[in-house]
Amino acid sequence: MTRLRLLTLCCLILCAPGALAGRVEIPLRVPLEPVRQALSAQLATASARPNVVYREGRCRYLKLEAPKLDALEGQLRFIGPGSGALGVELFGQCQNAAVWQGTMQFLLAPQLDNAGRLRVRIVDSKLTDAGGANAPALGFIWDLSKRHLHPRLEKFSYDIGASRAALLDILRSVAPPEHTAQLELALARLQVLEPRVEATGIVVPIAVEVPDAWLTAAPPAAAATAPLTEAELDALDEALQPWDAFLVYSVKQVALDSADSALRKRLFTLLLESRYQLTAILSGETPAAGDPVRALFIDAWNELRTILADAQREGVLDASLLRYAAFIEAGDVLLALDRAAPGLGVRLSADGLRQLARSLRPGETGDPIGYAWELDPQLRALFDVEAIPDSAPAPVKPRSWLQPFIASAHATTAARALDQWVPKRDELDAYEARIADLLQETAASELQRAKLAAPYDKIYDHLVPATALIESCWRQYVHRRGKITYLRSGAGSVGIMQINQRVWRGFYDVQRLRWDTAYNTRAGAQILMRYMKDYAIPYAQRSGDLDRVPRAAYAVYNAGPRAVGRFNKSPPHPREARVDERLWTLYQGIAAGGRADLRTCSATTAAASQ
Repeated sequence: MTRLRLLTLCCLILCAPGALAGRVEIPLRVPLEPVRQALSAQLATASARPNVVYREGRCRYLKLEAPKLDALEGQLRFIGPGSGALGVELFGQCQNAAVWQGTMQFLLAPQLDNAGRLRVRIVDSKLTDAGGANAPALGFIWDLSKRHLHPRLEKFSYDIGASRAALLDILRSVAPPEHTAQLELALARLQVLEPRVEATGIVVPIAVEVPDAWLTAAPPAAAATAPLTEAELDALDEALQPWDAFLVYSVKQVALDSADSALRKRLFTLLLESRYQLTAILSGETPAAGDPVRALFIDAWNELRTILADAQREGVLDASLLRYAAFIEAGDVLLALDRAAPGLGVRLSADGLRQLARSLRPGETGDPIGYAWELDPQLRALFDVEAIPDSAPAPVKPRSWLQPFIASAHATTAARALDQWVPKRDELDAYEARIADLLQETAASELQRAKLAAPYDKIYDHLVPATALIESCWRQYVHRRGKITYLRSGAGSVGIMQINQRVWRGFYDVQRLRWDTAYNTRAGAQILMRYMKDYAIPYAQRSGDLDRVPRAAYAVYNAGPRAVGRFNKSPPHPREARVDERLWTLYQGIAAGGRADLRTCSATTAAASQ
């Protein structure tokens, strides 16, 4: 019995809070803007007159106009232009003993009270005149006025309880089930440390004692060597869907708050990059070792945070939108925990992503990470993806005034005749001629819409058929299990232009991408045009080498914006090099006047074409 009691006691000691020997600090960040707003409200005599900080009658007043809050040598500087007067009213007129116009400044040190609320200690305060000098005549005004202002500042408090509660909820949402009990024990013993001032905000460190084992990353999981089974792919796809839905929701909310084209372009690039990475994971190109959602989040979050910070600093995104502060803070907490306690094995569940997304639009109904394949008109409009008309494009150069009507009807009929046509060998010549016409007309129509200047227009004109040739050998359909179906790659790309369904989810009609040859062709032409203008041309202009334009545009088409210069890197990736060289060979053949040979999926020379 004594031995049993001793054993029980040892177990209790090992499981007691003292076993949590490691210590991590998670920063709770309070942005300066909401604190500035709260300080301004604290000093104002009335909400209807926020600029008046002191007034006694008509002739004794002090005003502070649009003060700023910034960091200065580890303290807060609350500063702004102001004006004031000290006088008496005689016969309806102010007889002023002193008048001031200049700058009011407070130096403040943040601290926490016993209730965990953020307060400030006044380190220094002063008035300066318009020239920045401490004029002797201001002393009387300031001594009188600060008797009213200092007590108000000393009563100032900012509640970080909601932020702290949100932080704890986020932490709980990412703990693996096997570590839930240990995490709750750690959170019950957390300590809130003294705040410090950084360039963009006040940091309140949250210290948490955790098991030593969490401080060291677990050995990386070995990537599967065998291809995933269909069931495993379905499970992986389902696990990645909440992440993609979260990112779509996030970039949409930011784009809705700002019409700035440069900001929207950065958000669109971020979305594309993440979706290309997601597609690479599902296709097996990138091994799915560990938690792929965690890896995607870490990669995208750093960029999204930078985009938001830049936009707020440049004034294209309202810095007073406090929901962005909560959103950034929550994401930063996840990254901080992942870095400080890698052995915990942070997992971003659907519920965790949903909670994080809701911080962008508090109170909004509906599921922010709902996943759907339908067209999203709002998403398309925000990122300038034009709707594709129902009919196939008509030739650009009519030969008579009737030609546009005849050609349009002919093109529509011809395009529909291509649908569900899997050409036999003796049909290849006729099929090739029809597809060539469709590609040529589509490229011409897109050039007319996008107004691409020379010499890039010719490059684009040759790149469209070359891209279709390398992607599908100009085929929209194949025979599978005795039935005609759409061409589909292992990565989920479909049709003649191999438009990836996941990358372009919400932007294009998935069913039409699969079953409508003209629609798929037009979508691919749109995408190529965008990639040329946004990525390839700027990349090539840095070197002045026009040959880089088609290669860069296709590299982005194949693997996303980050791949724009992959054909020029040393040493090249073997698979990428093979793909890039094949594209370059096909492009050169078509640009030189050759044509596509669908028997060999190559481009013949101009001489052989004649």
